[in-house]
Amino acid sequence: MKLPKQIYLIALATSFLTACNNGKQPANASDSTSSNSSVASKEITSTDNTVKPNTAFKDFTPNELGKVMVLEYHLIGEPEDRWRRTPENFRKDLQMLYDNNFYPVSVLDLAYGKLDIPAGKTPFALTFDDSSAGQFRFIEKNGKLEVDPSCAVGIMEDFKKKHSDFPLTASFYVLPAIKPNLRLFAQPEYKKEKLEWLINNGYEIGNHGWYHVPLNKLDDAGVQKHLGMFVKEIKEFIPNYEVKSLALPLGMRAKNLALEAKGKFEDASYNHEVVLLVGSATSVSPYHKNFNRLGIERVQAGDTDYGPAHFMKLQDKNKTRYYSDGDPKTITAPDNYKDQINTQFSKSYKINWIKADSSSTK
Repeated sequence: MKLPKQIYLIALATSFLTACNNGKQPANASDSTSSNSSVASKEITSTDNTVKPNTAFKDFTPNELGKVMVLEYHLIGEPEDRWRRTPENFRKDLQMLYDNNFYPVSVLDLAYGKLDIPAGKTPFALTFDDSSAGQFRFIEKNGKLEVDPSCAVGIMEDFKKKHSDFPLTASFYVLPAIKPNLRLFAQPEYKKEKLEWLINNGYEIGNHGWYHVPLNKLDDAGVQKHLGMFVKEIKEFIPNYEVKSLALPLGMRAKNLALEAKGKFEDASYNHEVVLLVGSATSVSPYHKNFNRLGIERVQAGDTDYGPAHFMKLQDKNKTRYYSDGDPKTITAPDNYKDQINTQFSKSYKINWIKADSSSTK
């Protein structure tokens, strides 16, 4: 059963809002570097979402109006919990995606439908919120700085080396002014180096607010201050970098939605081409008439009945999963989706309709 979104947001707000506003460690949100944390960790409830690899997959029906996933991660560390994924389980997530014909794309490419991926593959995007140490950590080895192989970036880099046909990338929605254990990956001496390393290695830096205040609690001036101050502080480290996407703090929307995309505070302006919501739900295809790049749904990672394996199984059962036709200049889908396509794409793409399987559902 999918977790009701209202309940999800209340749970998220309860855990993280206190931490952001009061500077206290939220229950069940300690990073793996804090081995002596006094906060008790609740055991995560999981469901059996074991997935059999499908590496020899050939029999598919192209459906580029099917559903896609933007995966949402928070803490990477020990132990497994509601907002934390262990390094081992993160590796398992990547392997599950690889084995079952998913293909990594950037948030921006997904948002604009710029999908040049092999036939039979399903695009997905990776996102990380809150910039905790377990996401990106440097360690010193033989007098040199290296990426910790147990942090999320280290795991992705290792996976790419072993799977050259799986060009992993991710968007990191960081916090420049939050408490130290979430501030720009929690190694203050390496703030600039980490941000530069990410953008130089094909990752994205995104806006997550100045210090994680939900936008619905702010007036118009406050929204622009918090989003503008983010840009101002990030540019102190990477002055020429243009932040193009926003992940809403706690998933809460501004009263004036237009200010999520564009605004200005003092001399700092922002222009977000993409706005991400909080999970947990799959997104329609970027070619679908209901797709909105300023309100993209995400799926929270985890072995739960609202996690990626669950949604994949559901889509495969109902035949609603996005499958590429392998041609970036065409959009191919079953003909029962004809009323679902965003007609603006017919101007720049060739549209191919194929006879629908009577057992498929939208």
